[in-house]
Amino acid sequence: MNSFAKILKQSSLAIIIVSLNLFFLNQNLFSKPAKKFNLLLITIDTLRADHLGIYGGRVKTPIMDGLANSGVRFTRAYTHVPLTLPSHCSLLTGTIPPVHGVRDNGYRFSQKNETLAEVLKAEGYATAAFVGAFPLDSRFGLDIGFDFYDDNYGSRNLQRDLTFVERKAEEVTRRASAWLESNKDENFFLWVHYFDPHAPYEPPPPFSFDYRGREYEGEIAYTDKMLGELLTNLNSLGLRDQTIIVLTSDHGEGLGEHQEKTHGIFIYDSTMRVPLILYNQEILPQGQVISDLIGLTDVFPTILDFLNIPYNPKEIQGQSFMPTILKKKSLKNREIYIESVAAMLDRNWAPLHGLIINNWKYIEAPQPELYDLEKDPQELNNLYGKQTRITGQLQKKLAELRSREAFWPLAKVQQPEMDRETYEKLKSLGYISGRKVKTTENRPDPKMMIEIDNLFNEAVILSETGRLEEARILYNTMLEKQPNFAIGYEYAAYNFYKMGKLEEAITLLRQAIDLDLTTVSIRARLGLYLQEAGEIKESISLLQSALKEDSYYTEAYNYLGVSFFRDGQLSQAEEAFKKALELDADYAMAINNLGNVYLAQKRYHEAIATYNKAIIADEQLASAYNGLGVAYYNQGDINKAYSSWKKALSVDPRQADAAYNLGRTLLKTGNQAEALKYLELFLEIAPPQKYSQDIKQVRAVVERLKQEIR
Repeated sequence: MNSFAKILKQSSLAIIIVSLNLFFLNQNLFSKPAKKFNLLLITIDTLRADHLGIYGGRVKTPIMDGLANSGVRFTRAYTHVPLTLPSHCSLLTGTIPPVHGVRDNGYRFSQKNETLAEVLKAEGYATAAFVGAFPLDSRFGLDIGFDFYDDNYGSRNLQRDLTFVERKAEEVTRRASAWLESNKDENFFLWVHYFDPHAPYEPPPPFSFDYRGREYEGEIAYTDKMLGELLTNLNSLGLRDQTIIVLTSDHGEGLGEHQEKTHGIFIYDSTMRVPLILYNQEILPQGQVISDLIGLTDVFPTILDFLNIPYNPKEIQGQSFMPTILKKKSLKNREIYIESVAAMLDRNWAPLHGLIINNWKYIEAPQPELYDLEKDPQELNNLYGKQTRITGQLQKKLAELRSREAFWPLAKVQQPEMDRETYEKLKSLGYISGRKVKTTENRPDPKMMIEIDNLFNEAVILSETGRLEEARILYNTMLEKQPNFAIGYEYAAYNFYKMGKLEEAITLLRQAIDLDLTTVSIRARLGLYLQEAGEIKESISLLQSALKEDSYYTEAYNYLGVSFFRDGQLSQAEEAFKKALELDADYAMAINNLGNVYLAQKRYHEAIATYNKAIIADEQLASAYNGLGVAYYNQGDINKAYSSWKKALSVDPRQADAAYNLGRTLLKTGNQAEALKYLELFLEIAPPQKYSQDIKQVRAVVERLKQEIR
């Protein structure tokens, strides 16, 4: 008995035979379903198919292997784009990226295409999602149709950091299992997203020891274990037989192949081929292996066919593979569209578009590529120029596809063009010089620039691990090699910021703007840094112009609110924070900042309620506990104030405001010894750049207290 079967006990042989006979003898089985099946969709981020045991990999994945052995496994399943948010949009809508319009992480799903959650909700299903990381945050619009969308992984990094916020598979499993327990008596659609195999690779023990030097594989093994716990809980609730399980990934990982260490640049199989497994012992065959070409857009219509729910095939690009499973009817002449345009958007490189037909893959680039995937699965032998007939056919088909009416209306890969007023405002501020950006045709081939991307990734890792000077040197080298590497300026400036070199960060972003790299994110980040430098008026103008160009930029509303707050424009600050919360209701930092507005307006009851709401969204948000303490203090509740400030310091030992507040309040109440302890702590942890005046005053008080206590 395989490992999965130990968790999901198998039906008797007789029942299996009867079920399979019904499949093939009764073509109308799903027109009159015996019962309504649930759906459990599991997506494991950054999971290469060839690393699972069942796909020939060396990682120990007994749960996923058992799921495949007891269900249906696809050996040639492809994502359409090697990025988390666009790929999940394709999976959940059955449409390719140019149609649903999400071409990169950080875009917002327009919600014009109907999602699987919307369809199933309309059919009476309870719908819930538990996502593991920030790229799928509700602010990006993929929460539509879900009754409950759990993206509560806290607010770490959201204000200033540029790395992804994520939570471990253990936490995702725990929360998803709790929802299952509460909804076990309803038909449900549950989507569970695990982010762990994504870089940086940091598997917990014992996987960190078992896979030392192979940490990516350790993350996969850990996720497999957590998946086993989820399926155990499903089984213990008696939901196994009535639930269709779909397991897949959004994309793979380069791991150095074609010199790509992670993903998002190239569209080779290392990042495009994904696992796809379906399981339900009542209605699906066991141990079936299908080698037909499949795209993630095909999952949407297939699931709806198995659930006997109608849809309009003309509105999607996916094709149901239910006949392939039940009747072994091969899907002939499939065309799988693939793309990667992110490198054009933030690196100024050429976009990549491609097509897979049968065993052939064509990649349209400044230096085009053609591969025979059957004979050359590693894609090492470029046959472009040698197989002219095949090349011509695929080029023609790709051109036809990109000219179709369903394709081109949303085919723009750039953000919407700014209106004239915004353009003139930016020009008057010196943020647009009038020079033209390179056209797509003149951009370099990513194959020729991958060294730059590797430098960038190495610098990011160095910065994240605190090796800031080493990171600075690499960022400098990177920008010398490619002065218009847009995203590099943003990360290099952030590295300066972490080094305490705010002026250098501002100078670098201004340099990017002088080079016409006026991306919305660069302007928003410059607005944030100008805010911290005290250049409030310019900060406000810059952030407002960025938001005119991208009205869904949630963080920019938060930055703008802080600038208004510092400028004394409290009503405008309140409006900006509320706008951020319209886009992301559990954005803990924006909730906290709204509490600060109420506090400044002496609306203490509202401030307390708002800070508590921020703490619910992120129980590790120290600034919310500090604000709560100030509100309680102003209401005369000193004990609650002390408790809140101490909680702030327990959550974040470097919460300087809480140390200051405790010290000053204890001093007022005559507790000099205790006050001295917290004031000395303040001097130890307070950043000089931000607290220079306070530090000077507190240092004088500390010296006086030391003399008096003696």
